[in-house]
Amino acid sequence: MTHPVYKIEAAVRPMAAISGRAVRLSWTEARPAVQVIFQLRLLAGALIGAGAAADVSWGVMAAGAAAWLLLTWSAYLLNGAADVVEDQSNGSTRPIARGDLSALTGGRLALLLGALGLSLSAALSERFFLLALLLLVLSWAYSTGPAPLKNTVAGVQVAVVGAGLVTYLAGISAAGVPVTGTVLVFAVAMSAWMGIGGLAKDLSDVAGDRAAGRHTLPLLWGERRAKLAIAAAAVAVGGSFLAAALTAAPGLVPAAALVLAGSAALAAVALGRWSTGDRRAQRRPYRLFMLTQYSAHLTVLAEVVLR
Repeated sequence: MTHPVYKIEAAVRPMAAISGRAVRLSWTEARPAVQVIFQLRLLAGALIGAGAAADVSWGVMAAGAAAWLLLTWSAYLLNGAADVVEDQSNGSTRPIARGDLSALTGGRLALLLGALGLSLSAALSERFFLLALLLLVLSWAYSTGPAPLKNTVAGVQVAVVGAGLVTYLAGISAAGVPVTGTVLVFAVAMSAWMGIGGLAKDLSDVAGDRAAGRHTLPLLWGERRAKLAIAAAAVAVGGSFLAAALTAAPGLVPAAALVLAGSAALAAVALGRWSTGDRRAQRRPYRLFMLTQYSAHLTVLAEVVLR
């Protein structure tokens, strides 16, 4: 009979064999630009909720940010490991798709990062841990299982918008500040904007999504109708955000105006010739989505810090 100690060693050995190079590649696979915006979402929830940087418990906030980084790193690494067929069909240059990092190693690292993130979250508070667990459940349900959420338009929206809302609430929890009307307006609006990003990225991923059997908007409706729907949804989110800011959260008006401007630009690019052609051109609406959310978050954070 095998001694229990040897069984434990056999389970841990694959983790210990993960190299520093694999960790670096896993960070690239997790899309650093996306990891940074998740940190900005967390920070925005804290600072908008607090109203002033001095009112934030920065020690706890730093621990919360580290935990959240481990969780989102895990989520996007797992997504890369689960999307090999799609990413290779789309010509992705990320490490797993190009063969520099195996999907097996990526999956193992995702498990390790997720466990570390949950452990650190549990040390902060019960509320933060529950939010962290919800994020991980949403993220893993998006990429894996018998019916991954990534396969349908509705599933993508549930995962993406849900991950946004959970992140803003986690920032509020880590900072130990109340949930105010202003922070709710921002969290709901920018989570809805994340839903636009979930739609926009599909415009450049048609080949991979078709190969993987997904049911995305471009595959269901065709490219032209999908672009019309995305453009209309983007402007609706931008306009609703500005209307809500003018009515209930005046401090968010500059950020809301930026989102409306970004939505108009995204709509113009999606409906014009700028998003037609090779994959680089097709990704322009998504890049405008990213630029808009970065601009909105940095504007809000700067306003609170300089207040």
